[in-house]
Amino acid sequence: MLFKPVVFDHLNEADVREEIIAPLLRRLDYSSGTQNNIIREQSLRYPRAFIGKKNTNKDPILRGVADYICEVNNSVRWVIEAKSPNVDITLEEIEQTYTYASHPEVRAVYFCITNGKELKIFQTNFGPNADPLISIQYEKLDDSLQTINNLVGPRALLRDHPRQEVDVREPIGPGLRSMVRITNGHIIYKTNSLNIPILNGLTIGITNGAVERDEQGHLVAFLKTLSPYQSLQLLNEKLGIAQFEVVSTDKIVSIDENNPTIFRAQHKIILPAGERVLNMLTWEEVELPMNVTCNVETIASGTLQGYIFTGQFTGKSYYVETGINLLMSGEFEVHII
Repeated sequence: MLFKPVVFDHLNEADVREEIIAPLLRRLDYSSGTQNNIIREQSLRYPRAFIGKKNTNKDPILRGVADYICEVNNSVRWVIEAKSPNVDITLEEIEQTYTYASHPEVRAVYFCITNGKELKIFQTNFGPNADPLISIQYEKLDDSLQTINNLVGPRALLRDHPRQEVDVREPIGPGLRSMVRITNGHIIYKTNSLNIPILNGLTIGITNGAVERDEQGHLVAFLKTLSPYQSLQLLNEKLGIAQFEVVSTDKIVSIDENNPTIFRAQHKIILPAGERVLNMLTWEEVELPMNVTCNVETIASGTLQGYIFTGQFTGKSYYVETGINLLMSGEFEVHII
């Protein structure tokens, strides 16, 4: 056990640093002067412009001190702020730590604040008003070490935040790079032509993907999806729509709702005789008595709002030998970075 039971009434801020933060950083493999470096009590200069000051004669330059800046390979950083156990973690304390993480000299991807009793980790680009990514009570720290390591451990930081090279190519959209990563999202089915009740309101998760350009400069989006039902996930995998590409003739993602970007995909799948597949009319698996050809078409139109691409879609699945034509429509939301 790394964190033994303590009586917080007897601890102060210095104790939180030594008894909680220091052993946690050692367990995460951070150490001063190494590739997984720790910078302690870094003084940060806040120019007047940074805080919106106008009168350069009267308004002083401010300084702050970041308790810990953890840095991996001199490139990816996160910060930790220690508080006394008698200090509640309120928006004021969170905003203070956020100013350290978002400082131009730091640019940390995450910031953490702890008063010993609880530890909270936030994602910097979400801002100080967002919910923490994780919030852990002291009694649960030992059980949560793997979770913490998977978020702010050195390997996790390099995995999730690889070094970014200067990108001089045409951006995918305003404020974006020439290739962007899809971090998450969802697809919600609203209607279907066969009136299958379970499909109405069904939400499919988007787990990851990317948007880039093909040789002609057209936008290409690759997505991986995950259904809440294993049987439907298996069917989508067989139909080639659990992971798929959609292509647009646009070269830049639209931000104009009156002129959305349209992505299209079309392909053919042959399900062999004897294959067991989900019959969505009965929601039971059946064995195909013959080869079944399925023509699949997807059309999605949407616009970019910051780092979120939202819009509507229609999907068509035509099973040639059976004559079944399934039309579905709904909406989607894709988060990119």
